[in-house]
Amino acid sequence: MAVSTRLEIPPIVHLSRKRVQEREMAKKFIVGNGTVVLYDRVASSRSVSLGFWLNHGSRDEEENQRGFSHFTEHMLFKGTERRDYRAIAQEIDNIGGEINGVTGKETTHYYVNVAAEHFERAFDVLNDMFFYSVFPASEFEKERRIILEEHDMIRDDPEDWGFELFDKALWGDHPLGLPVIGEKENIRSTRLEDLTGFYRGLYTPSSLIISAAGNISEKRLLKSVENIPPSDKGAGRFRLPRRRPTPAARSSYRKKRIKQVYFVCGREGFGYKSEDRFGMELLNMIIGSGFSSRLFQNIREKRGLCYSIGSGTTSYSDTGEFTISFSTSRKTLHDVLEAVDRELKRIKTRDVRIEELQDAKGRFRGNYILAEENNEWKMIRMAVQECAFGRIIPREETLDRIERVTMADINRVAGTLLSSGSFSCACAGPCRNTGWLKNYHFSF
Repeated sequence: MAVSTRLEIPPIVHLSRKRVQEREMAKKFIVGNGTVVLYDRVASSRSVSLGFWLNHGSRDEEENQRGFSHFTEHMLFKGTERRDYRAIAQEIDNIGGEINGVTGKETTHYYVNVAAEHFERAFDVLNDMFFYSVFPASEFEKERRIILEEHDMIRDDPEDWGFELFDKALWGDHPLGLPVIGEKENIRSTRLEDLTGFYRGLYTPSSLIISAAGNISEKRLLKSVENIPPSDKGAGRFRLPRRRPTPAARSSYRKKRIKQVYFVCGREGFGYKSEDRFGMELLNMIIGSGFSSRLFQNIREKRGLCYSIGSGTTSYSDTGEFTISFSTSRKTLHDVLEAVDRELKRIKTRDVRIEELQDAKGRFRGNYILAEENNEWKMIRMAVQECAFGRIIPREETLDRIERVTMADINRVAGTLLSSGSFSCACAGPCRNTGWLKNYHFSF
């Protein structure tokens, strides 16, 4: 069991903070120790959402580290030099707050939502967890069992499992195709000394991105930032360059004794830095995002073939995903697939109307404005933008880029995304009398 050494903090002069970016509300600072601080004050709010972020996720793990990012996230809740696992939970619970951690494929973050008056306490808890976790051996073995239970829970959820199977089909053995949590053999073989080494090398001041949104003044925020260690002292390690995946059209079907078939299909989409990402988002709204989308209206509402159907997008730093998913009975599976095929074929042949594009733009704008009322959403947005672009993107810039999407853009993006030969498929559910599924091909 390794224990982090608490570093003495020199006077505030060591911070030598530099204001890198400022707009009407959101600001970005880079502190002298390399920590990035993102800040959006909402004076009308009575709460604050605070996140400690790493631009590192499961795709950045080396082959002998599968599942380390997620395992480390769990261990940060198991005790520090000053708090045991119970104290961490109680300190936030007792002020009516919320604390959690999230491991993704490209980022890992820990967040607290609290009343604004408790900001300093929330910051202290996250700072303590991030830099001074002690990884007790007894808690390590207990958490290993818990993560194995979590692995089984994911496999018991056919929707989660369906998307996991889809990622594997689309990306193969690339880290984007592997489960964030790792496979059972990875979890069972993880050694405490390897995990603590991973933690010590990665969780450093220069790797940290702090994002805060809500009713917190700049002075209070930067006063708390003074408590971060002043430097890495050579302990940090740089993330290896990300290897861009090569997608493939594959299928993965798993039998599960349940009533419904959970089906996911799709292909490579566009990454954060692609200009076509904006067209993809609007096309997604037209195809299957929301109650007024084509898939929902034509397949569920008009024909009653399934309860749940929709489409979605995911963007990464260098690529992305476009997916269509639904659940239905084994009896209606073929009918739903044929209905999806017809709808996508129509869209690919330039069937989208200018009115649909304008409606999608209005919906995007409305959704964006409503989301801005949520401090946690703002906190996440700033951090993701920092990880992807190295800056906070003003709302007006995003909305202007959406507004400039043309019908030519929509038709071009549709032509790229809706290529049946590049679609991967996955499903989990009852497989009796569905042998035809392995040979099914879309025709759009």
